[in-house]
Amino acid sequence: MSGTGTGRRAGGRRPGPRRRWAWTLAIAGLVLVGATAVVLHSPWMSVQEIEVLGAMHTDVAAGLSAAGVGEGALMIWLRPGEIEAAVAADPWVREVRVERIFPDRLVVEVLEQTPAVWVRGEQSWMLVARTGAIIMVAEEPAAGVLRAEVSYPDHAAGEQPRGAEWGELADLGAVLGPDLAARAVVTREGGELWLSAQGCRARLGPATKLADKGRVFAALLEEGLAPGTEIDLIAPTRPAVTEPGGAADQGSDEPAG
Repeated sequence: MSGTGTGRRAGGRRPGPRRRWAWTLAIAGLVLVGATAVVLHSPWMSVQEIEVLGAMHTDVAAGLSAAGVGEGALMIWLRPGEIEAAVAADPWVREVRVERIFPDRLVVEVLEQTPAVWVRGEQSWMLVARTGAIIMVAEEPAAGVLRAEVSYPDHAAGEQPRGAEWGELADLGAVLGPDLAARAVVTREGGELWLSAQGCRARLGPATKLADKGRVFAALLEEGLAPGTEIDLIAPTRPAVTEPGGAADQGSDEPAG
């Protein structure tokens, strides 16, 4: 005799509330993951604007190209560290920072090297930064920076030559100031360095304490030395000034200026 009640069917179970919620959450999660993937890979999340800050000489475009970055690249696949390394390969770069700004903007901020001195090599001129690194090589030096007409082995841009004299010359170019440095020339005579500017010459001697010697030279020029004056700066705290046709004037123990 068959029953007419409303009890459970033999061999079957209705899913409980917890199981139904688990399936619902799983499906919702899959939908969310899929939707997120679609959004992140959509044109709305690709590079539409590349902003470059601080680059005057740096070829940022070449660095971005080397890193495989351009307009339309997917933001989620960009690696700021890899882009920074590619841009930093340019000798002009001292520091670089790359930032992704979602949804579609990439910012590249560059801090460039500061030129200090053009140094003559055997076959080329090398532009040396204040850090001592070579940032440019040319057949002739450009205006606006101290020139050192000495003969050194040629180096490529991006190299940091060994030897203290490179750093000393860079320090000298930095302390002279833009106006004076642009009109000054360093030469080597009889194994010693000489500095010439505004018709005056200064005996620097060995490539040591060139920053101190440069400061004294600049201070003495500001006093209005006559063209043809020679200054002995072997001991920068006691400069000896010889005016044209006159006797040497030995300085005091105090630094000039």
